[in-house]
Amino acid sequence: MMSMAVAVPTVRYKRVKDYPEHKKRRIEEIAGYLRRYKYVILLNITGVTAPVLHETRDVLRRRGSVLKVIKNTLTKIAIDRVKGEKPGIEKLKEYLKGQNAAVFTDENPFEICLFLARNKIAREARPGDVATSDIWIPKGNTGLPPGPIISLFNRVGVPTTIREGSIFVLKDTKVASAGDVISAELAELLQKLGMKPIETSIEPKAAFLDGHVVSGEDLKIDIDAYRDMVAEACRAARNLAVNAAVPVPDTMPMAVAKAHAEALSLAVAAGVVLPETASLVIARAVAVAQRLYEALKSVNPDLA
Repeated sequence: MMSMAVAVPTVRYKRVKDYPEHKKRRIEEIAGYLRRYKYVILLNITGVTAPVLHETRDVLRRRGSVLKVIKNTLTKIAIDRVKGEKPGIEKLKEYLKGQNAAVFTDENPFEICLFLARNKIAREARPGDVATSDIWIPKGNTGLPPGPIISLFNRVGVPTTIREGSIFVLKDTKVASAGDVISAELAELLQKLGMKPIETSIEPKAAFLDGHVVSGEDLKIDIDAYRDMVAEACRAARNLAVNAAVPVPDTMPMAVAKAHAEALSLAVAAGVVLPETASLVIARAVAVAQRLYEALKSVNPDLA
């Protein structure tokens, strides 16, 4: 029986010369950034609003980094152009799915990702968003003229009145707790009030550094967990040094105190009478004699 060969499809890009000029320039631009900067970080921007992107771009620019929204196919071509100069970078192409942005930087990617996680950007609430913290509408003049919007305040439970031709909120009112799903009515009201209650940061997908591609999950650093690990390692090292009598400045006082306590305990147990042990040896002897007397008395009551 003849075996049938299975054809494996190959992915082919359109020839670069067939691209319009603006796309060719885009490929050259991305390739230039890949050559110029030591590291590149891919960010997932699916669902990220333009204001959040603009603010993140401005923040990173102040750190000497560049953020660019990228096209996946054009970026893959740019990567192919520089892979001879940066071995291993072609593995980034595996993460070029969906909507992405790239950060080109000479700063450690772990520090960049930690910075982005710590510096969340406030944005307007949208229907279906999950509140990242409690949301309060403060007491005072909203600056909004009376009209149909009053019913919107009523539907979300915010007490109002009309003062000097504007809607006035009568008291600080919590309209959502952390973890609540934002309704369409509440999102509309918050937007009309100009409030940006949702804190967000852009998630990393992968980074290229030192010839390796690191996944987004591995780029996230739990500072508190690492701090606890370092503290525990310090405690364990100190205990080891003390028990091994390693003569280092940090452990010498504890090692000497431990040696003194052990020597004192040994002398007392051996009945060695010294100025430091006399009271302890006598107290121990009295305790032993008392236990012996109690044991004999239980056998022969006449000794009482």
